[in-house]
Amino acid sequence: MLALISHHLGMLVALWIVLILTGLNLVVQVIKGLTGRGSWQDMASAATHPLLHHILPLLILAGLTTLDPTHFLILIWYYLAALLVIIADLLNLSQYIKR
Repeated sequence: MLALISHHLGMLVALWIVLILTGLNLVVQVIKGLTGRGSWQDMASAATHPLLHHILPLLILAGLTTLDPTHFLILIWYYLAALLVIIADLLNLSQYIKR
């Protein structure tokens, strides 16, 4: 499945951006949790929620590109999902920085 992403530069860059922003959110939430401003439940949720709700659907969409002979429909959904995940991660990051 990752071979499909690596052959398409746009999908690869979108996944990199999503992974970087997810990692930044995780680091910020863990630092806030360790300084006493967060709970262990928030830190555990910060580690598992993005993997299950943001990254896994992108990987599933990448796998579905083999079913679409034109690849355009799945690529549109992939880029739209990646854009929405990026926006959600940026908003989440800004909320944790403001606290």
